[in-house]
Amino acid sequence: MTPLLAGFVLGFSVAASFGPINLFALSSGLRYGFWPAYGVGVGAAVADGSYAFLGGLGAAALVTGGAKGWFQTLGGTALVFIAVGMATRRPKERGEQRAAPGFGRSFTVALGATLANPITVVYWTAVFAGAVPKLEVSRLEALTLLPAGVVCGTVAWATLLALGSAFARRYVNERLLSRLSLASALTIAGFGVWFIVSGLRTIV
Repeated sequence: MTPLLAGFVLGFSVAASFGPINLFALSSGLRYGFWPAYGVGVGAAVADGSYAFLGGLGAAALVTGGAKGWFQTLGGTALVFIAVGMATRRPKERGEQRAAPGFGRSFTVALGATLANPITVVYWTAVFAGAVPKLEVSRLEALTLLPAGVVCGTVAWATLLALGSAFARRYVNERLLSRLSLASALTIAGFGVWFIVSGLRTIV
């Protein structure tokens, strides 16, 4: 398996796992359509690719002890803010146009939320530590082709999720959408609180 393909498989499989960003993208797609959901996915992909590159450099050593705790707390706080925004959004009144956040705003929020959780660096360092020797790739390939593959895999999943949620949007009424958004918000808030508590325990 080539380094680029290996990175693609890794990126796709990680992106497809259950987590707050996927819930955020799904909720955005159901409520606003393809581009906001795609913005969330691409923002997460850029962050994952960046952290995959740092993982290849072995930057996980920088995210230990108190620093790790502060980063976890920051990431958790970002997720809680996203959840509060989703939970407090008013349902659309009859005849009222829904203001979509757009690709750029969704991209920025997802990028910031994912970057605020640099524990991903630790994950990618562990993945690369196992994958690089097995794939027999060079140091240069581990810092270029593998992260590029991760981005491509994550974007591929983001495209599928955005298309699926945008398609399902036409079959979801406002009442059900509000309930789904609230459930997503509560789950994302749960992830956020978990990160915050874990971070504070590390700091203390």
